[in-house]
Amino acid sequence: MIPTRIFLDLDDVLNRFTMSALRHVGCPVDEYRYTDFKPEWGWDIVQAANALHPRRRFEDWEFWQSIGRGFWANVPQSNEFSLLFLCEQFVGTENVCILSSPTLDPDCLAGKLEWIQETMPSRFHRQFLFGPRKHFCARPDALLIDDRDKNVEDFRAHGGQAILMPRPWNSLHWANDPYMYVTRILRRLFRRKVAA
Repeated sequence: MIPTRIFLDLDDVLNRFTMSALRHVGCPVDEYRYTDFKPEWGWDIVQAANALHPRRRFEDWEFWQSIGRGFWANVPQSNEFSLLFLCEQFVGTENVCILSSPTLDPDCLAGKLEWIQETMPSRFHRQFLFGPRKHFCARPDALLIDDRDKNVEDFRAHGGQAILMPRPWNSLHWANDPYMYVTRILRRLFRRKVAA
């Protein structure tokens, strides 16, 4: 089925959360490249921080406590940010929605909302849903683009379609060009719509 609505993950799809957070806590990484992140760390950013930081070991709570509202509001855009506009071309502005799962810290939620308001065009300022249960949005004509294997699997298991954004912490860590990987799948999905 050709998707009629598209859900885009915020962190590490539209922005550069992981590498920016690692740099923020003092890890010597380039926040604009993923080469310092080892696939074996998987979805565990705290494990990555502990492996990368030259002098410090973090407890989970300590790592997350060090990331405040200002950080969430100012994470740089990803190289794939323009996928937002490609998705908009395929299904229209009103059918594109940003999904994000904030931490339990209210500053995280507030910072993510600020990011949307400051980074995205105004027509997307009310096009978002926050919460950890992304699969609640799944249905046959819905497509999720996300960087977490589990989110993609859950969305598919609940009847939706999904594309995994290649990142070092997921099963597509080998893909060299995430933008091309995702756009190739999107164009294939929507080719039937264009041809009809």
